Amino acid sequence: MFGLDVIEIIMLVVSALIVGFSKAGIQGATIPAVAMMAIIFGGKDSSGIILPMLMVGDLVAIMKYGKQGNIRDVMKLIPAAVVGIIAGALVGTWINDGQFKMLIGIIVIICVILLAIRESQKRTIPLPDNPFLKGGVGVISGFSSMIGNAAGPIFNVYILAQNLKKETMIGTTAWFFFLMNILKLPFHIFLWGTITLETAKYTLFAIPFIAIGAWGGIWIVKNISEKTYRRLIIVMTAITAIRLFL
Repeated sequence: MFGLDVIEIIMLVVSALIVGFSKAGIQGATIPAVAMMAIIFGGKDSSGIILPMLMVGDLVAIMKYGKQGNIRDVMKLIPAAVVGIIAGALVGTWINDGQFKMLIGIIVIICVILLAIRESQKRTIPLPDNPFLKGGVGVISGFSSMIGNAAGPIFNVYILAQNLKKETMIGTTAWFFFLMNILKLPFHIFLWGTITLETAKYTLFAIPFIAIGAWGGIWIVKNISEKTYRRLIIVMTAITAIRLFL
């Protein structure tokens, strides 16, 4: 089936379940899916194959939580994200992906430490509405997303620092990544050649499993507290950072 063996098909199914679960539930949990897809298809090719799957997951999250998302904040980040995407697309044509993932992992680990310290404080310190901060988040997110679909932990640090309700966090994140992924499509199609009519069959196969995973994520969100949800995001982000670093 699709030229894949049984183990690879199982890995593809599990990846789709994880994508749905992460997008509509515990954000930042996609790194195992990214890793498995890389094992099946290789680094750069897998980044193109998994992109439409991520977009399907984003759409499910938007349908469920989109109205609660902070779209104004998202739009402030998009111009800087475009700069990061273009830089990532150009650099990704010739540099080693592993080197960038290691650098991103170091950055995220530092952010996670700072975030954990912030979460332990009794008094909430509001995130400054600084255009340079938003610009930095946008550029780094766009760059790391283009290089290896690794922007999740970086954006998680930013979104968690705003002390939003979990539904608002999911909706805002879904809008940001859906718009950013749309912007990435032309580079995957025309520059890298990693999205073709041939690769579309994997997305079509994955859609039902993405939906099942999303249902599980929605159930989790409904049945855990705000505090537990935030801690799960931090833990998942830390795991992602370590995985990127290694």
